[in-house]
Amino acid sequence: MKTPLVTIFFLAHNYEKNLEKAVKPILEQSYPNIEIIISDNQSTDNTQKAIRQIQSKHPKVISRKNIPGINTDQFHDVDTKDTSTKVYDACLNHCNGCINSGLAKGEFIIFCHQDDIYQKNIIKKEVEFLMAHPKVAGVFTLANIINKDDKVVGKWNLPKELRGKSTYHFSEIFKAVLHHGNTFLLPPTFMARKEIFANMGLFDDHGSFGCSADLEMWLRILEKYQIGILQENLIHYRDGGRGAKYNQLRTQTSDFFKVMDYYLIDKGYIASTDKKSLRQYEYQKDFDNTLRAMNFLMQGQIQEAKKIINASFSWEYFRALFENIKIVRIKVLILKVTLFIGLNLGLGEYLRKMFLALRV
Repeated sequence: MKTPLVTIFFLAHNYEKNLEKAVKPILEQSYPNIEIIISDNQSTDNTQKAIRQIQSKHPKVISRKNIPGINTDQFHDVDTKDTSTKVYDACLNHCNGCINSGLAKGEFIIFCHQDDIYQKNIIKKEVEFLMAHPKVAGVFTLANIINKDDKVVGKWNLPKELRGKSTYHFSEIFKAVLHHGNTFLLPPTFMARKEIFANMGLFDDHGSFGCSADLEMWLRILEKYQIGILQENLIHYRDGGRGAKYNQLRTQTSDFFKVMDYYLIDKGYIASTDKKSLRQYEYQKDFDNTLRAMNFLMQGQIQEAKKIINASFSWEYFRALFENIKIVRIKVLILKVTLFIGLNLGLGEYLRKMFLALRV
């Protein structure tokens, strides 16, 4: 079997203490033909020193410094709470910088994240898949979820309707995302053919899609190509990362809906989408609104929380709930009912203190 070169961009930022530990699984990959490029995104600690220490032991490791492709004085990263400037996604901007650097010599590219732990065979298995499926643009894998102590606390599952096969068209993935959200296309697992980015363009890192610009890229690719999903947990995905930071006390509507509304409405896919899928999508908006109401409450904005939660009950809500019932949905229903009763009985301040105590 051929062993084409794989370019591994390892995305680093302020990770001096754990960088060598994080890079170790990449250095120990079972696939033989790789080039490793550690890309440092404006670290303010001693990450550069840590990179040099790695290079002293592994001279073939390449180092680059990422320079954002935008004027960051006019933007704020999606992870921050600043609302005075336009938004950009530092991680996806970092990926774009790697693509534009011209350093990648490999036929395939993967962007490895510093918080996650990659299994020894992930590169080998993804290359084998892409070699066996020449029409597929790129491939994802599933993942275990680990906490800050590297203990496995869960796993990312593939929706039932996607199991039993390995390659997918736009319609299959789009429908699954309408039903379940973007819970199974994991960016740090994605290996792509290098020419895909030349054909499809870069991540929309400072557009209207915020931290869901990765999903927009996957859907953009799927409009022209198939993708693959290996149904193996080939990385340990760190809990409490960028997604958790983004959702912590978030009161604005999730960026996820900006992407999906763009494809449904602006691009016209709503015309070919079945009613059940649209109900499930509306359920996801309600799910998000329940979390927003809780966050408004925790920030002391009791009337705003009450306004959102009182508008959230409908027959269509319950119909969608029982069409796709899950434990997490039952938990959110309990939260919704608790908020509805408590806020309408004037117990908002009591609920706020209770939720704040539970979060601590």
